[in-house]
Amino acid sequence: MNKETKEQIKKLKKEKKYDDIYLKYGSKEYVKNTPRKIKKQETKRLFSEGKYIDIYNKYGEEQYNKILVKAMYKEIKENSNTLKAVLWRIKENIIAGTKNTAIIATGVLTLGLPTVAVMGAEFVSEEKNKNSVIFEEDIQKYNEKINKYAKEVNAMNLDDVQIYMKVMNDMWGSIQGYGIPKKNIMGFPELDLATEDGYGVCRNMASDVAKKLNAINPNYNARTMIVQMGDDGKYTVANIKRNFVQSIQNDEQSEEQEQKEETQEEQNNGFKLEDFTGNHLVTLVDSTEDNLIIVLDPTNPGIGIYKEGKITMLNSNKEDAKIFDAKEYVSSFITKGGMENITDVIKDYVKSFEKSNLTDKQIEEKYGIEAQNNSLNYIKQKQNTAKNKFIESIEVKDDEEKSNNEVQKKYEENNKNISQEENER
Repeated sequence: MNKETKEQIKKLKKEKKYDDIYLKYGSKEYVKNTPRKIKKQETKRLFSEGKYIDIYNKYGEEQYNKILVKAMYKEIKENSNTLKAVLWRIKENIIAGTKNTAIIATGVLTLGLPTVAVMGAEFVSEEKNKNSVIFEEDIQKYNEKINKYAKEVNAMNLDDVQIYMKVMNDMWGSIQGYGIPKKNIMGFPELDLATEDGYGVCRNMASDVAKKLNAINPNYNARTMIVQMGDDGKYTVANIKRNFVQSIQNDEQSEEQEQKEETQEEQNNGFKLEDFTGNHLVTLVDSTEDNLIIVLDPTNPGIGIYKEGKITMLNSNKEDAKIFDAKEYVSSFITKGGMENITDVIKDYVKSFEKSNLTDKQIEEKYGIEAQNNSLNYIKQKQNTAKNKFIESIEVKDDEEKSNNEVQKKYEENNKNISQEENER
């Protein structure tokens, strides 16, 4: 740091313009030059407002972790029984600073039917490594399949929105439908959708779409995020045909799970655990052209944006919107593997505050429900045109072969007549 910068910081400190120090020179200089009393007051305010990400950005990871412990204690104090044990274990692991940090993981992640499991990030990593060996052949076949698919999509010369819609549409068209997955392989949820008789829920679908998009274009940087999707609000699904797998077993499981959820909610005095952990999984994609984080919901086909820390689905009704609440903290554990990888999630949050290259009106025009359905229609027409050309080429080939056969037949008949005449002589 040069002498001039030091003098400017010193001047701002003297004038008590601590926020200016943060904005101009970053978190390190802000923490170093701001009185303890001021910092304590602000972290208390940010905590009471639930702005944990702001605490991370301004005060660093150490202070952020302390706040998380405090937040967990608050949850324990307000809620008892099973939830108490879950949150206490998380708090204890954060304090210990171990790699085996506990996480809250939604085991089913179906709409309104989350099953909560507590597991260590280290355990998740070990299970994923183990499964990568056990299911090596399945993983290889899946990767080969999506790489082939990516080449086919790239050959169509589609724009980004058309690609998003095609991938979601093709996913639904290549599986049996939506239903509780059979395989349920930790670390590889997309494998449940690898075959035509496969089916899965939002975690399988979001992961499958992310994998395919990255195979098509690595710059998409497709990844998944956990959200809390509200029960209320109007939402228009894009024109993609969906099928919901129904079976006696799934119905029984759903009824049993619903009863457990109702009992648990009563015990927790109305507190729903899914409000904390989230109940749905979506796919995030980077648009470098528009400087936006695009949100794709493969389960309820639609497109949204992640802007200023909030998800806005463009398929939601403007007056009565269905809420999609981003769960950055939970995502850091479940999809990133623990506290040590939380930076990736923080980056998404911070990036969401960057100014987009598009106005709100332009975003609606490019990504809204009308644009989504127009893209689907364009793809359908393009595929039908290609199909008709292929059929025509086969018909032409058949006509040529038929013509050649007739010439050959006449030639053979002519030779036969000549031979007969020569024999008669």
